[in-house]
Amino acid sequence: MQKNTITKLLALPNFEVAEVLDHHDDSLHLYIDLIDPVGPVCSACGDVHRQPAHSIGWSRVEDLPLCGKRTFLYVPKRKIRCPVDGKIRVEQFDQLRGRFTRRFAEQVYRLTSITTNAEAGWFLNLDDEVVYRIDRSMLEELAREKLFPVPAPSHISVDEVAWQKWHKYVTNVIDIDQRKVIWNHDGRGNQTMDAFFADLGEESSAKIEAAACDGARGYLSSIKQHAKNALIVLDHFHVKSYLNDAVDTVRKEELRKARQDKNRDVAELLHCRKRFILMQGKSSKRQRTVLDQLAELNDTVCRAMLLKEQFLEVYRAGSRKAAQTGLRQWIGEAFASRIPAFIELGLKFFRKRHYILNYFQVQITAAISEGINNKIKRLKRMAYGYKDVAYFLLKIHQHCGLLSPRLST
Repeated sequence: MQKNTITKLLALPNFEVAEVLDHHDDSLHLYIDLIDPVGPVCSACGDVHRQPAHSIGWSRVEDLPLCGKRTFLYVPKRKIRCPVDGKIRVEQFDQLRGRFTRRFAEQVYRLTSITTNAEAGWFLNLDDEVVYRIDRSMLEELAREKLFPVPAPSHISVDEVAWQKWHKYVTNVIDIDQRKVIWNHDGRGNQTMDAFFADLGEESSAKIEAAACDGARGYLSSIKQHAKNALIVLDHFHVKSYLNDAVDTVRKEELRKARQDKNRDVAELLHCRKRFILMQGKSSKRQRTVLDQLAELNDTVCRAMLLKEQFLEVYRAGSRKAAQTGLRQWIGEAFASRIPAFIELGLKFFRKRHYILNYFQVQITAAISEGINNKIKRLKRMAYGYKDVAYFLLKIHQHCGLLSPRLST
């Protein structure tokens, strides 16, 4: 193959193949040179210096494979004395990133968006640590371009996900309209959310129209303080989770009593094997059978399940006014039930009634946060966990946010 043909295949601007140094079954070694030499670009200040070169060396960089062979380029680099700091600096090329070409680094970044660093390293014959350094460098560069300043959202969803044991969490803020993570940080609570609003800015924070969250005090206080024009929506996924937890608390208490009284029929009916029947969101034939048996054997659990089903009717209301009437009635029935778990839940829903009813005004949920949390958990399982939280945050943006290579294709 002629050198001109290889030059065209390489397609590196202002470079041509000067010599084929070596050619093996699995690798190709090429010496390349500038076609039209210009003043060297200083790697320190970024300016073009016209003074004579201090010396000339070369470096080996890896490029994308040619014809299935690993391709190594030997590039001459001039050394110059930078007039800014007076130190000897090496010439810089935009197409090169250390020991790799920029397009090779982009290929690594694309591969790590669909597989693990270990698998990408095996495919490219690179060490895992090298893949990590390339990937992190690319993500940090893209983050500076796309994540700062934080894109201003209109509707946000906030939730946290564990990244390590011992209550180590990462908070993710999602733009519901774009369905992408736009900001994240390690930790949770009001201090973490305050950091988000500080990065977003006062003007953009005031433009947020609605925010969906799980009702945690830290999130609520921070959103009310900084996003003063936003309607806060208590996500109905978490509301249903509170209802299921209350029913399960009642079930456990009644099961304990049944075992103490040696009531085998009730104990068998309330055993953990039947838990998922009791937690079903819709009244199936199997669940109705269990309800009929509970009505005869244990009135407390039966009333708890009926209270749960009655609350779901609130979300089927056609307007905020109808939902408000239904919620008020349900809270009264929860207090009248004299079931401790539902009395406590009734108090919680009374305190947060405005956030529950805001759903009927803006019709947003934190469902996108739950879906993204599942993707994050899958990402963490694929990598068998992350030790570096800063890198983990960037990987979340790569898989679930604005750093995804799919957005540029």
